[in-house]
Amino acid sequence: MAVVRTGKRLSRLSALSQIALLNTMGGFLAALCFFLMLPTSATPAPEGEDESSRPLPSLILSQPSPDEGPIPEGMLPVSSISISGASGGYEGANGVYYQNLSGLEIDYNTLLENLPSLGAPAEGPQVLILHTHTTEAYSDGASYYDPDASTYDQDDKNNVVAVGDTLAAALERLGVCVIHDTTHCDTPSFNQAYNKSRTVAEEVLAENPSIRIIVDLHRDSMISAQGVKYRPLLTVDGVSAAQLMLVVGSPKNGLEHPNWKENLALAARLYQILEQTTPGLMRPIHISANRYNQHLLPGAMLVEVGTCANTQAQADASVELLAAGIAQLLQERSS
Repeated sequence: MAVVRTGKRLSRLSALSQIALLNTMGGFLAALCFFLMLPTSATPAPEGEDESSRPLPSLILSQPSPDEGPIPEGMLPVSSISISGASGGYEGANGVYYQNLSGLEIDYNTLLENLPSLGAPAEGPQVLILHTHTTEAYSDGASYYDPDASTYDQDDKNNVVAVGDTLAAALERLGVCVIHDTTHCDTPSFNQAYNKSRTVAEEVLAENPSIRIIVDLHRDSMISAQGVKYRPLLTVDGVSAAQLMLVVGSPKNGLEHPNWKENLALAARLYQILEQTTPGLMRPIHISANRYNQHLLPGAMLVEVGTCANTQAQADASVELLAAGIAQLLQERSS
């Protein structure tokens, strides 16, 4: 099957801080891990809210240090890290860890007992891949970066669209038919990107009722108050891969989303699948007060693939693994 790749404008046939650091303090505190409160450009508020003011804490397993290589004058360092909920600081159950910033109470112990169905597969595409922040781009892998350089790129060969192509191709190889919509949703207005991507998704769903999962593919941004960029990494069979994070919306900020726990339960099961097959791939699930258009389907999910300090090759390696997890989730939850 061929991937259906669309990128039509909406006027046509549109188809869809600061780091808070808890440092190791001397030998007797060497076991303490670092907590990061990070601004994330990839987890913004939808429907026109200020998208630059959402901090995101993360847990680091070990002290980050600048990657090897001299740092030229005027440049700032990049540091590779490994982030996990298992090291402490996060709620968790059944091997799944959560970062609940929604303010809503959740029973994690029973969450996986109430997994919804994704519906029986019908003829047609099963997965829609789109990009609310289409121009989010990756780095060249250097140990430093220019603080004045943009982390966005309009060229789809150099942004998350290219990683979406990799995910789509991997799913197709596994027998999952895909629509990859490449509409630029973050232009002309970044703060209205979720409104635009919702319209894209609604139009694609109307034309393709067979779709059971929506993947809104992003890349995160982790930059300390001192300007250090963090590159979340793991090594899989000798290959560097970007860590993944699932973001789940809620109705906390007032937008209708009555069945949000279905999205959360499915995200938790996907996390479980991916961690069982590739330990260390997943950062804790981020539960937000915002909705992120996930009211459209129980299988709607937002996936952060690395950060602006990861390379595109590292992102490609991780979405190959993501594809296998999505294919298994579709098979498990078919009924």
